[in-house]
Amino acid sequence: MVDRAVVFAHYDKHHLVDDYVYFYLKELKNISNYIVFVTVVKLKDNDINKLKTICNDVILRENIGYDFMSYKIGLKSFDYKKYDEVVICNDSVYGPIYTLRDIFKKMNNKKCNFWGITSGKEISYHLQSYFIVFKRDVLHSKVFKLFWNKVKVLECKRDIIEKYEIGLTKQLTLSNFRPMVYAHYRPTLFNSLKTKLKKITLYKIIKKLFILFKGQYKFQNLLTINVTHQYWRELLIYKKNPFIKIELLRNNPIKIKIDDYQDIIKSISNYNVALIENHLKRVK
Repeated sequence: MVDRAVVFAHYDKHHLVDDYVYFYLKELKNISNYIVFVTVVKLKDNDINKLKTICNDVILRENIGYDFMSYKIGLKSFDYKKYDEVVICNDSVYGPIYTLRDIFKKMNNKKCNFWGITSGKEISYHLQSYFIVFKRDVLHSKVFKLFWNKVKVLECKRDIIEKYEIGLTKQLTLSNFRPMVYAHYRPTLFNSLKTKLKKITLYKIIKKLFILFKGQYKFQNLLTINVTHQYWRELLIYKKNPFIKIELLRNNPIKIKIDDYQDIIKSISNYNVALIENHLKRVK
């Protein structure tokens, strides 16, 4: 059995731990030997005591630095080099809708040094940091240790994305560590153009198509989209993505059809959609 540890980053504007989070943590416990829960809110004693029945450590910290500071503090709290794998993840998603055990079983057979559930190409290629798994050779590397030592409090979220989320994948890749994605979805040219048609001019479309067909421009970078939003349905059904983003269901920032998400989840999983509905009612 793989010795696996988890660092879980948590935030809640009402200073509590939601039922969907407890479900997620219990599923993580099924695939791990050690869980450290790092939160930036003032939890009540009953939540702390309940968490300690699932997690090995519960850390309360100041609400600064976003998830990467929670990951850093969590990693520093135990000897992560003892483990075969370490997972960093957060509460920005509902799930798992599919069992994590099956996902890890599939990914254990892949030739990679670190992997994520999904990837993004905004700015540049990176594993999305709501769920990343690092294997032993990465955990014992100097670049991994140096990266986390340099993580500091940044107030601009875009700076955090560029320097830490994108930077993490970039630095590990430059050190010859191979990344991989579990739920990879490559949209078609037509669908991507249709998605962004209202946001870009005809001139820009023609220009980028010209570059594309000259073979000097990869299509994946033609239009920057967040696949967990735009293609949440395809990822769930065809790629067995175990998660759906909270931001998508709460805010629907790109205004796409999402009102059938309950029916889709019920058709592919036994996940209790009431966990989602109850949380959305509270935070919307």
